[in-house]
Amino acid sequence: MADTVFNLDQPIGALIDIAVREFGEVGFETVAIGDRNLEVLQVKQMQKYLDKLVDRTRGGKKISLPLWAKVWPSCLVLGYTLTRFPFAPGCSILEVGAGCAVNGMVMASLGHDVTVTDLEPYALLFSRINVLKNGLEDKVTITKADFTKDSLGRRFDYIIGCEVLYEEAVYEPLVDFLDAHLAETPSAEVLMAMDKKRQGRKFFDKADGLFAMMKSAANYKDNETGEENVINMFRMKRKGA
Repeated sequence: MADTVFNLDQPIGALIDIAVREFGEVGFETVAIGDRNLEVLQVKQMQKYLDKLVDRTRGGKKISLPLWAKVWPSCLVLGYTLTRFPFAPGCSILEVGAGCAVNGMVMASLGHDVTVTDLEPYALLFSRINVLKNGLEDKVTITKADFTKDSLGRRFDYIIGCEVLYEEAVYEPLVDFLDAHLAETPSAEVLMAMDKKRQGRKFFDKADGLFAMMKSAANYKDNETGEENVINMFRMKRKGA
């Protein structure tokens, strides 16, 4: 799936048609973050789609679970934090592992110029649809990028991301990516959120050599299970900047 390329310059209707051909029924759901409401495209029958993926594996095809399609609790926690954060006017934002670009859209709705990146083409497709649906296309650039190896050729005032430490293979390359793309100024920061279950020890061990880090925690209740969980928030600034 990662090798698929879509023409994201098509009208929103044509883009939704592509989504329907792959995922079946889709629809917009309102996601409230602080005082902002965003319309986010969701797969209506995810279990049916997962069954479709299982059938593909029987044919020997490699599949990727659409984890990017879910609006994770960490995304909501980070999004709320972003609406309260004292960003400088006119700053540049990079969202890594954007999924369906909820936090990138939060930043765009605040008036910032945002570059949204992900590796999965369908994540970029949903991101583009969401950006168009919310009228944010003038503030958001969508780019395919693998943060374990790619370079965007520029630096950003802030880098944001949630649940990006999803497997050990990305830990150390992600530190290099952040180092290569975060502006070399005192105010530049990385803002990340993730479930407390994700430890990412090798990431933080390597990042400690380059960044000063501050950690905080936010409690939330899972609406489906009723369980109390914790999201860890991280702020990272260059040492000596």
